[in-house]
Amino acid sequence: MQQKVFEELFENYLQNNLSEAEQQKLMEIIQSGTHDDFIKEKIQLLMKENQNVEILDKQKSDDILNFILSQSSAPKVISIHDNKRSYRKIGRALVAIAAAITILFALRTAFVYENVPNAIKTKEENIEKVSSVLAFNGKQLIRLPDGSTIILNDKSSITYDQNDFDKETREVTLSGEAYFDIKRNEKKPFIVHTGKVSTKVLGTAFNINAYDTSDNIEVTVERGKVQVGDVKKTYGIITPNQQIKVNKNTLDFQQNNIKIETAIAWKSNYLILDDINMEEAVALISQKYKVSIVLENENIKKCRITASFLNEEDLDHVLKVVCSVIETTYHYNQNNAIVLEGKGCE
Repeated sequence: MQQKVFEELFENYLQNNLSEAEQQKLMEIIQSGTHDDFIKEKIQLLMKENQNVEILDKQKSDDILNFILSQSSAPKVISIHDNKRSYRKIGRALVAIAAAITILFALRTAFVYENVPNAIKTKEENIEKVSSVLAFNGKQLIRLPDGSTIILNDKSSITYDQNDFDKETREVTLSGEAYFDIKRNEKKPFIVHTGKVSTKVLGTAFNINAYDTSDNIEVTVERGKVQVGDVKKTYGIITPNQQIKVNKNTLDFQQNNIKIETAIAWKSNYLILDDINMEEAVALISQKYKVSIVLENENIKKCRITASFLNEEDLDHVLKVVCSVIETTYHYNQNNAIVLEGKGCE
């Protein structure tokens, strides 16, 4: 009976005919992991029917692989822990996996479409443009087209128009809290909109706290210079360990000195390995979990990894993910240090 209900919900979801309550019910059933076979068969059929669609480039494939691996509660669309395989082969398998995750979690922004019509016909035969706005919600690492990155905090969202982004300016809209690490481009300023307040930079690292539950917007700088203001005036330009706090209602503001560690304490719960070598990755893992990690083979240091752990995953889960990606194993030695062993990378 539940299988029939699931199939009906799934088909209606593909047709965009579900209410919010029905979508929530569908996601709850999917998370139980009891219908993976049906989903895989459906995805294979959809892919055969849509061979003109190129689904993912390698970077997005890597991102979604790490999303799958780092979610302990995510549906097990495909097993990767029991069979060793090269990272490149795993990447190729992601064409099917990414389609599954896209459908399951509505990550429509992961798709790269070719030959998609720029307009669709309504019932009245009128032409309506497809929205070009991308939206990201909840805890995640976002890579922007210009190479900048955003770490999004819980109950937060980022949107931007992919058609306009990086033409004359690089503009995004934030609700909630996020940490920005922006690639420098003096010709194309990066602007973050939070209500009436705008934060403008050329290239820097900073944090913005703009939750709806607070009366204030707080902009704190870790590196570089940041300009904060509204359409009428500039409140100030701040540098590392400085903060501007703006009242959303009155637009009154104050500038203070503050340790950046205080403003980004929320980020310390995250472990983000953003295209770094294993020597750097081991240092970050060791620091976070207060453990000693030894690389048995020097070539392991040459391996590179991209992975995001945003849900306070335990150490063993992190190690299993890392070892699966770079084809190594780990064990604890007599001194309770962790030893990673394997052939490494050339």
